[in-house]
Amino acid sequence: MTRREVLAWLEARRPIPPDALRACLEAAVTDAELPPLVPLPDQLAVLGRRVLGRVAGRPEGGRELALELLAADAFITYAFEAQAEADATGLAGLAERIAGSEP
Repeated sequence: MTRREVLAWLEARRPIPPDALRACLEAAVTDAELPPLVPLPDQLAVLGRRVLGRVAGRPEGGRELALELLAADAFITYAFEAQAEADATGLAGLAERIAGSEP
């Protein structure tokens, strides 16, 4: 999927996330290089792991990292939602890929 398609998928989610979180999610997608042939659940999982990696890379950080931590969680949650929509039998495989990947 392209960035535009990922953003459109996120836009269609309900309930709509708070404005600050939505902006953080959109910025992460806009700034990312997304390979178009990778399925949406995996793209969202990669985005979540990248954002989480940025948070983990700042152990001295405090509350200012809360929004990014929420964004990482949202991307992983959305990855499972997208997988469930596409094929629920793939949820375990997605979990394994997420658990085994590097941030």
